[in-house]
Amino acid sequence: MERCKNIKIIFLLAVGMHVTVAFAKSSSTTFRTFANSGMGISGTSKLATELTSLDGKPISIPEMEAAMAGIMEKAGVPGLSCSIINRSKIAYCKTFGLKNKKTGKPNDEQTIFVAASLSKTVFAYLVMLLVEDGIIDLDKPLHEFLNKPLPDYKKYADLKGDHRYKQITARLCLSHSTGFPNWRFLTDDKTLKFLFDPGQRHSYSGEGIQLLQMAVEEVTGKGLEELARERVFEPLGMTRTSYVWQDAWKENAATPHDQYERPRHFDERREADAAGSMFTTTGDYARLLVAIIGAEGQRKSTIDEMLRSQVAISYRNMFGPGAWQQTKEYEPIHLSWCLGWGRFDTKHGPAFFHTGHDFGWQNYTVTYADKGIGVVLMSNSDNFESVARELAEAAIGDTYSPFDWLGYPHYDPNRKKEPPPALIAIDVDPSILKMYAGTYDFAIIDKMQMVKFEDGQLLLSSDQAQWVTLFAETHTRFFMEEEDYRFVFVKNNDGRVTHMKIEVEGIEITGEKVK
Repeated sequence: MERCKNIKIIFLLAVGMHVTVAFAKSSSTTFRTFANSGMGISGTSKLATELTSLDGKPISIPEMEAAMAGIMEKAGVPGLSCSIINRSKIAYCKTFGLKNKKTGKPNDEQTIFVAASLSKTVFAYLVMLLVEDGIIDLDKPLHEFLNKPLPDYKKYADLKGDHRYKQITARLCLSHSTGFPNWRFLTDDKTLKFLFDPGQRHSYSGEGIQLLQMAVEEVTGKGLEELARERVFEPLGMTRTSYVWQDAWKENAATPHDQYERPRHFDERREADAAGSMFTTTGDYARLLVAIIGAEGQRKSTIDEMLRSQVAISYRNMFGPGAWQQTKEYEPIHLSWCLGWGRFDTKHGPAFFHTGHDFGWQNYTVTYADKGIGVVLMSNSDNFESVARELAEAAIGDTYSPFDWLGYPHYDPNRKKEPPPALIAIDVDPSILKMYAGTYDFAIIDKMQMVKFEDGQLLLSSDQAQWVTLFAETHTRFFMEEEDYRFVFVKNNDGRVTHMKIEVEGIEITGEKVK
C-alpha cells in the first residue's frame, strides 16, 4: 500500500507482494546483453513489427492493443503500462489510458509507476551480485554480518530469548522461509515472532526482506539506493528507476486509483525499502528481465542459482486462511519459490514470476526463460488483478500463471462501481486541534509520525518533507483527502492526548505520543 511515507510501510498488507531483478557490474556481458535488448540507452521504446505468443502463433499488435483497451474499460482500470519480451529482447513497450482520471492526462512510456513488491526482485538480484563477489554468503547466518546481536536493535527486540534468529540466512530471506510473518502488525499481538522454525516451509515475508536489507547495508557500509544505482540501475541504463522518489518525476508520474476509479494520494517515498519502495517504468523493468535471460559466463551461474527452486509450495493460497491449507494442486506445475522469484513449469519450460500490490497500484510480471518471452504489466488501479489473466493472455498467450494461488479475483461484471458518499469535514476549535500536535512513536514499525498545527489545520508527516492535511470527521477522528485512512486521537482520564491510532481496511495500529 502507499500513502505518507511511514504509513505506506505500516500498511504493506499481506498483499504486499513485489518483485524486481538486478544486474551488477558494468561488464562487457552486461552491455552486450543490453545493446541487444531492443531499446536504446535513452529508454525510448522500439516496437517490433510482429510478436509471437508462447505457442508460436503470431500476435497482431493492433488486435492485442484493442483487446487490452477493452479489458481495461470493462474492469475500470484507468491506466496500464506494458512491456513485452520476444526472442529475449524488449520487443514492445506501450502505455494505455490515463495517469489521472480527474485531470485526463494520458500515460506515456516515460510515466513513472510504483513497483510495489516488484522491488523485491531487484533487491534479490543485487544480493546475488554481492554473493558472486564474495561479499555475502547465502548460507552464513545473518547475525554474523551485524555489528551487534539482532535483538539489541530496537526493531528486533521482540526476538530476545528466541535464538532461532541465529538460523536465518540470506537464502531463507530470499526464499521467504524465515518463519516470520509477512508483517508483524498483521499478527494478533502485533509482535515480531516465528510462525514456524526457519527453513521449515515457504511463507511470504516482507519482514525477512527488510532484515536482509539491514544486513546488506551494514556489511557493505552503503545504503540500498546507492548500491542499487551502482550495481543495477546505471549499468542497465535504468534511468527512470529508483528506490526513493525523485522530484524530477513530478510532472510525469501516474496517480493511484481505487476500485471506484477515484484518484488517491500519491506517496513520494523517500526512504529506500527493498520490500516495496521502488519507482520505475515497465521499459526499465524489462531491461532487468533481458539481463537475466541473457546472462553469460559466471553471471549465468549466478542467475541459475537465483532461479533454482528452493522450496516447494504445497499450500492453497499465498495469503489468508489458504496459506495454511495443504494441497497437491500445484504439484503438476512444480510451483516453488526461488531466490526472490516464484517459479512454475509448463510445456513451454520454466517460468519465473512476481506480483506487486499496493493501494491503487497492482502489477504482474512473468518470463518464460527457455522461450525468451515475457511480459511486464503495471497499473495505477485497484482493479487490475481482476483482469490480469486476460491481459497476460492477450500480451503473450500466457494461460499458465498461478493467479488463483496469488489470490487474484476473477472479473465480476456486477462489481460495485458507485463509491460511498464523500466525507464532510467539520470545524473543530483550534484549541482542540493544537492538543493533537506532537510526535507519535509507532514502535511496532520503528517509525515516527509528526503532527503539527499550522494556519488553522492539522498536518501529518513522517519525514517533515511531505505534509498532508487532516480533516475532522469528529472532534477526535480525522481523515485524509483522497484516502481511506482514519486517524483517531486518544486521551487519558485527565484529558491529555496520549496516543494516535491509524485505521485502514480493518487494520489498526497505535502510536504513543512522545513529545
